[in-house]
Amino acid sequence: MSNHTKGRSHAHRVKPIAALIASSSFAALISANAYAQQAAPAPAAAADESKVADVLNLNRVVVTGTGQGKSKMRSSVSVTDVDAQQVADFAPRSEAELLHLIPGIRAESSGGPGGNSNITVRGLPISSGGSKFVQLQEDGLPVVEFGDMNFGNNDYFIRFDNNVDHIQTLRGGSAATFASHAPGAVINYISKTGEEEGGSIGLTRGLNYNETRVDGDVGGKLSPTLRYHIGGYFRDGEGPRASDTNALHGYQVKGNMSKTFNGDQGHFRVSFKALSESAPTYTSMPARANISGGKVSSMSAVNGFDILRDSQTSIYNLSMPSIGPVGTGSGIADISKGITVKSQALGMDFQNTLENGWTISDKFKVSKTSSAFQTQFWSLNTLDGMLSGFGSGASAVYFNGPRAGQAVSTANLQTGLVSQSAAINQQSPDMGHYVNDLSLGKTFDLAGAKVNAKAGYYRSKQDIVQVWQISERLMEIGKNGAVIDVKDAAGAPLTTAGLTGFNNQWGACCARDVDAHYVTDATYLSLNAELGQFDLEGALRHDSVKASGRYAGPKQVVGGYDVNGDGVINGAERTVYLVDSNNASPINYKTGYTSYSLGANYRFDKDVSMFARLSKGGRAIADRLLFSPFVNTTTGKLTSGLEEQAVATVKQKEMGVKLRGRKDWGTYAVFATVFTATVDEFDYDQTRTVGPKLNVVGTKANGMEIESVFTSGNFAINANLTYTDLKVTKDLVGTAQGNSTVGKVPGGVPKLLYTVAPRYSIGPVTLGAVVVGQSYVWNDSYNTFKVDGRAIVNGFVNYALTADTTLSINASNLFNKVASSSGVGGPRGDSIVELRPESGRAISATVRHSF
Repeated sequence: MSNHTKGRSHAHRVKPIAALIASSSFAALISANAYAQQAAPAPAAAADESKVADVLNLNRVVVTGTGQGKSKMRSSVSVTDVDAQQVADFAPRSEAELLHLIPGIRAESSGGPGGNSNITVRGLPISSGGSKFVQLQEDGLPVVEFGDMNFGNNDYFIRFDNNVDHIQTLRGGSAATFASHAPGAVINYISKTGEEEGGSIGLTRGLNYNETRVDGDVGGKLSPTLRYHIGGYFRDGEGPRASDTNALHGYQVKGNMSKTFNGDQGHFRVSFKALSESAPTYTSMPARANISGGKVSSMSAVNGFDILRDSQTSIYNLSMPSIGPVGTGSGIADISKGITVKSQALGMDFQNTLENGWTISDKFKVSKTSSAFQTQFWSLNTLDGMLSGFGSGASAVYFNGPRAGQAVSTANLQTGLVSQSAAINQQSPDMGHYVNDLSLGKTFDLAGAKVNAKAGYYRSKQDIVQVWQISERLMEIGKNGAVIDVKDAAGAPLTTAGLTGFNNQWGACCARDVDAHYVTDATYLSLNAELGQFDLEGALRHDSVKASGRYAGPKQVVGGYDVNGDGVINGAERTVYLVDSNNASPINYKTGYTSYSLGANYRFDKDVSMFARLSKGGRAIADRLLFSPFVNTTTGKLTSGLEEQAVATVKQKEMGVKLRGRKDWGTYAVFATVFTATVDEFDYDQTRTVGPKLNVVGTKANGMEIESVFTSGNFAINANLTYTDLKVTKDLVGTAQGNSTVGKVPGGVPKLLYTVAPRYSIGPVTLGAVVVGQSYVWNDSYNTFKVDGRAIVNGFVNYALTADTTLSINASNLFNKVASSSGVGGPRGDSIVELRPESGRAISATVRHSF
């Protein structure tokens, strides 16, 4: 939420419609304030009706992924801003939920507050999970270099809090040329920098779930040329799903100090961030569904497990026996913490305009970061189905829980279902990142035209140091399910504490040791020309990536391994995989790609403009290229003849219109874009269970984005809509095997995504809702079953208790809808499907005081 100047009147004293518009995400379309990269926050509300006319101008300056800051009305790009007030009203429970507010972005947000969500834009495929083509930034620099690192998605490492003034998102267009490895979109969290005196303090408490959060921030001027801002949050509890383990705990502190000089034409800013948090992550869960005529509909909870409130975390499955690389000992690994992140970052930002008109800018950030992914995945099976894999006469007993030692039967299982899936202990002791972006630019007057030229050099290094210990474990599906052991017909153990082996999950992939480092060097050039009503833009970028390090995979120990050292090899000890450190493979290759972007914008008048843009971008594949045939395991070089697979290529065409108007009955603004996006990429996901784990694929998407706002009196409504017609155009493995998906729609991709957000002001009270919906999706890329579309409603009520204190009640998934964030697994013959569901109704109350 924006700061309040001391003594400023609260929003309930100003014109209600002014407050409505100013707090909308669509203030991005209609704000009159010119922004710099960390610019002054927009006023929370206008003081009179004349200011309302100002906020209807399309004059907010685009600073994300562009060569020259200019208004949206004059830019040939698709840009959306989400302001802090709308985020507060929406009350997202994760970063991915927040992204539902941005048109064109598809965020599969069921992963929970810890992250691990799939994020994409404009029909670009979610091939290997994570955020392959979308970059998350803080103040113009990436949080991490690659958004889809194994066990390191970019939403692990970023948190929205009161330090953020607004989020600016550039889709397509010049994202390809002003950011490395981000041809789809750049989502930039822009911080407050102390332009306004004051701050806020707030307390949020879950009313029907266990979470307490404290937020605070303060900023202002220390002198006419020195200002600061600092803030953060602390939260504790379970998150929106019950876990009985206090799985959510942590904090973030961010701050910056800015010194201006040269008549405010220059500044030097130093910033820092400290993030330390463990947060639950949620995986697939069972649901009952109506399955008829190739359609899956009417999903509901199975008996014994509340799919809206419960989680796969269990008090009986907090840890597991483990064995590390050769030379390290056995131990007990925690698998209940979810996603743990520790990150300390230091940044500097310098900018100055010299006497000769040249502007020099340099942004730098270094972060020391580590993380861990520790949780239990579920896969659905019946008891008989599970036992059939252990041979004739096998039987199951409860390893722990209230029935410890008793025989397992379908009748005494909570849901009648069991899981045989991954118990994950993955550690990333070093995910450090540094980045520097240096640029030099100047505007020239040439024959009556203004031409802005900018050249820059970008350098970054991303470290990926990881150890994987991922074993297959048996457990009861249900709330606080117990671990299950299996014995053979003679009563000998076939498992150990529910483990069927050590590091044996997903095709025995999962004893891994990775020490990889990726250095990106990029040069870029942009030219922008203003020719009357025309604005012409062009940019060129070349990225070179040097990969180095080593990696080692698993080797099965012949005859088993005595993990616990008791002198006997039995149970899971008969199937043990250890990291084969003696045969580690080197990483020693280079790759690169060239990106370009060309755009033109024409202003018909002050209220209408159109633009068109053509772009091509790339995305170097990082650690997901390892353990594949595309890297020579002896030399570490790219495999001869297959070098092109080290880079994914994205080509886009787009054309859009921006218009606004004001009538007696109200005001409106519309930003509409049609687009075409084609992708050619290497795809690798070791965790995939349907389809090949490794493939070379292509896709093509045609679509349209619309974002709009309408206001009348005390009423305002925002509406976003994205239509995407996406098809597979290349399926190398499927074609070779005779089961090609060419011409099919990738699983989990809706044709239609929409967000509708009405709000109404009555004196000191503001009521509102945000409806997030999508059309049907296919359950897989073979288009076997259609899964019904859904709409989730979030609501809020804000009440001004005093001039400076507000009480808010927020509810997500207000009607407790069972909905999958993508497709479903199965269906099974007993009308059971496997899905990653959105969390159920979560109601919170917030008291916030501004000063």
